[in-house]
Amino acid sequence: MSQVDPTARQPAKGSTAKWFAVAFLAVAACCLLVQVGISIAADESPGAAASGGKNNVFVVAGQVTKDTYGLYLVDLEYGTICMYEWVPQSRKLRLMAARTYVYDRQLDDYNTELSPQEVKKLIAEQRRLGESPAKP
Repeated sequence: MSQVDPTARQPAKGSTAKWFAVAFLAVAACCLLVQVGISIAADESPGAAASGGKNNVFVVAGQVTKDTYGLYLVDLEYGTICMYEWVPQSRKLRLMAARTYVYDRQLDDYNTELSPQEVKKLIAEQRRLGESPAKP
């Protein structure tokens, strides 16, 4: 007759669901990346029909909140960002946010500490004093 050690570590409640979510997201991300690779290969093949551009879609799995995980999708062709959350209770992906960044890229200054004009003045002052700017 075997005895169960009462001091043995038990997995924390919910850890199985978290690992399932991470595994699911990793598989989903791999499937999307494979599909994108197939689409790009089809676009580059000599007999492929023109699609108006390459399917430049990047998918990254990541943590959304302290206890949830999700996918971040960036579509370079259409200039959009989407964020999905994995909901373990319902075993579904939920779209949390989506937006285009096409117009955002046209902004020169929005919600920043130093405006581009202030940076330009600082650089001019630095050059006037004979200091060379730092090289990247």
